[in-house]
Amino acid sequence: MRALLLTTRIAASVLLAAACGGKAVRPEGAPSRVVVVGASVVPRPAPRGFTGDVFGSENPRDVVAREGAEALRTRGYEVLGVELTAGAAPTVEQAAALAREYRAEAAVVLVLTRLDLSAMQPLGRAEIELESMMVGPDGRVLSSDDRRSATSQNLYRARTDWRSHVRQAVIQAVRELP
Repeated sequence: MRALLLTTRIAASVLLAAACGGKAVRPEGAPSRVVVVGASVVPRPAPRGFTGDVFGSENPRDVVAREGAEALRTRGYEVLGVELTAGAAPTVEQAAALAREYRAEAAVVLVLTRLDLSAMQPLGRAEIELESMMVGPDGRVLSSDDRRSATSQNLYRARTDWRSHVRQAVIQAVRELP
C-alpha cells in the first residue's frame, strides 16, 4: 500500500515537472511571495474504481489548493500559506486581506467552477472550468483568467481518478500567471 502511494506521488511529481516545463520560471518583476487560496463550487465527486476506493474522495478545493501551491513552487514562487474557502471565490478585497495577513506580495486565487467527468472512464477525458486571479495586497488585480479546458490522459488512474485531471488544469492555469 505504501509502495503504491509512493509510486503515485513520484509519478505525479514527474508529470508536474514535465507539464510546467514550458514556463518553469517566474518572470522578472512578478511577485515572488504568494499565498494560495483554493475554492470550488463543484461538489465532491463519488469515488470511482479501485483508486477511488483506496484513496477515498477528497474535496475538489483541497486538490486545487494543494496542486496550485505545488505548481507555483515549481515556477519559483515562494508559497507562504495555503487557504481554503467554502463555496464561491473570495472577493478581491478578501484576497488582498489574505495577502496582507501573510505579508505576501500577492494572493493567488484558484476556483474550480465546473468538473464534467462524463467522458472520463470511456475516453480518459474531463472538462474543467477554472478561474484564476492574482491580487496584490493593495487590492490591485495583477492577473485574472477564466479557463475552460478538456484534459486527456491515457493512464489507468486518469480514467478512474478525477484528481489527475484537476491537477492538469491547475498546472495549465498557473502557467498563465505572471
